[in-house]
Amino acid sequence: MTRILVTGGAGFIGSHLCDRLVAQGHDVTVVDNFSSGSRANLAGIAKDLKIIDLPIEKLSTIKSELAGTTRIYHLAALISGYDSLYDPDAYVKVNIDGLTRVLEVAKDLEKPRIVFASSSTVYGNQPVPEMTEQTRPNPQTMYALSKLTGEYMLAMYKDLFDYTHVCLRFFNVYGPRQSPSHPYANVTCKFSHAAAHNQGVKLYGDGKQSRDFVYVDDVVESMLAVSETSKDTLYNVGTGKDASIRQLLDEVQRLATSPLPVEQCDPWPNDIMAIRANITRLTEETGFAPGVALREGLARTVAYFQGTP
Repeated sequence: MTRILVTGGAGFIGSHLCDRLVAQGHDVTVVDNFSSGSRANLAGIAKDLKIIDLPIEKLSTIKSELAGTTRIYHLAALISGYDSLYDPDAYVKVNIDGLTRVLEVAKDLEKPRIVFASSSTVYGNQPVPEMTEQTRPNPQTMYALSKLTGEYMLAMYKDLFDYTHVCLRFFNVYGPRQSPSHPYANVTCKFSHAAAHNQGVKLYGDGKQSRDFVYVDDVVESMLAVSETSKDTLYNVGTGKDASIRQLLDEVQRLATSPLPVEQCDPWPNDIMAIRANITRLTEETGFAPGVALREGLARTVAYFQGTP
């Protein structure tokens, strides 16, 4: 049994990860301040977890409670690119200072392996849509910059203190437990909720923007796969396929019981026009392969929202 810390473990991705870790019999501690995560996300496994309500910036205050931890999944973060343009200080405090606390605490935990949730937004707009890990980053929001900074911080701590770590650049993750009312909710979440409840949707721009949509269960599989490797490296996590926002809307419309009203809106500032993951490195080095196609993932997500308000 491995002792594991999951920061942001009550959130969308973190709670799905905790489900798997508990099922595998691990000793899991969740640190989350519930600013965006929910205890309801952990309700089914709460008795098998240690849950600590704490901002990530104060992680050092519970250092003694983390003794024996040999693996850390660091997901705690603010995640809105749009908001980060107007409140950059908050993103420095949580995303950069928070990671610093994790790295400093890890010094006294005999250097556990750290899996860091980065983001495909570090690539920004590029002349070609397919991103490899060698693509030069072009962050265009403070959120993206904070994630890229985190990657550099992990590399520095590895060189100075011999940490083992892996950074995962998640592409557009979707699935159950995202909150459509949350300001950080992505387009997949909002469209799926609308289809489940026959509500209208907003389409920003012309809908030609394309993304690599990856189902949350596949993301969890990638996190588990890299945990078992000894490589200190960086991986893209996606499907290797992209779909436009308009295509996504068409797929969701197919799952709705009646046509969804569409409100046309101005495009988001600094929006990335086209992006998809090249996952060759991840597949070749870990054996990971995405298992849930977009149509199936959307069907599962809409079905989930049909059972929620």
